[in-house]
Amino acid sequence: MALVSISEAARLTGKSRRTIQRYVATGKLSMSQSDATGKSIDTSELIRVFGAIKQVDVTASATDDDVTMSHHDTLNDDKKELENQLLQQQVELLKQRLEDKDAHIESLKNAMLLIELKLSANNIKKPSWLDNVFSKFFKK
Repeated sequence: MALVSISEAARLTGKSRRTIQRYVATGKLSMSQSDATGKSIDTSELIRVFGAIKQVDVTASATDDDVTMSHHDTLNDDKKELENQLLQQQVELLKQRLEDKDAHIESLKNAMLLIELKLSANNIKKPSWLDNVFSKFFKK
């Protein structure tokens, strides 16, 4: 079987490094030491003590291009979401301005009607007192 480090043994078994070290210290798990590899644990020892170990997938799950593409797509999605929010805010602002414009036009129409009424009232000529006197004496 293969020899693995304490960190690799912890990863394969799903235990902490401290747990592996404790098992070695109490003698529950044997460790071998060589000048070339240093301290290591045989995977058969891990299976004996902890049962089945996790399978390690040595092939890369994603290439650098996939990671870059995924990161790039995430940035594009975030950018599109932000752009969408900004456009929605602009639409709301324009709707409000349109309502304000319509209200202003309505108030201008009302003001024009008042002005027209005043002008038509001023154009009706009221007979002066002199006209009243002359009309009494000089009837047509």
